[in-house]
Amino acid sequence: MAWWYYSAYLLAVLLSSIFIARVASVKIDARRFFLSLLPVFAVFVLWDVAAVELGHWRFGLEHMAGAVIYNQPLEELAFFVVIPLFYVVVWETAKKVVACNTR
Repeated sequence: MAWWYYSAYLLAVLLSSIFIARVASVKIDARRFFLSLLPVFAVFVLWDVAAVELGHWRFGLEHMAGAVIYNQPLEELAFFVVIPLFYVVVWETAKKVVACNTR
């Protein structure tokens, strides 16, 4: 597996989120999104840091771009933002579709 596959996957998910939000005219309040994301992000990053430090798992850095913050690959940190954003966009889009179909 090439090092850029996971980065490409995250980029595809991010671009899909933007595309769906624009097509469905879904507005996400960035401030509320990041305020709700922050505690979850902190818990999971601390969990990952501890697990790597304790040797419970490791990241296959040969499959990643190589940028690391502490012991966390940049892709792992991006995952904790991009994937929740995708789900929020899909959720808000689904709510909008259901609301339109129940009128």
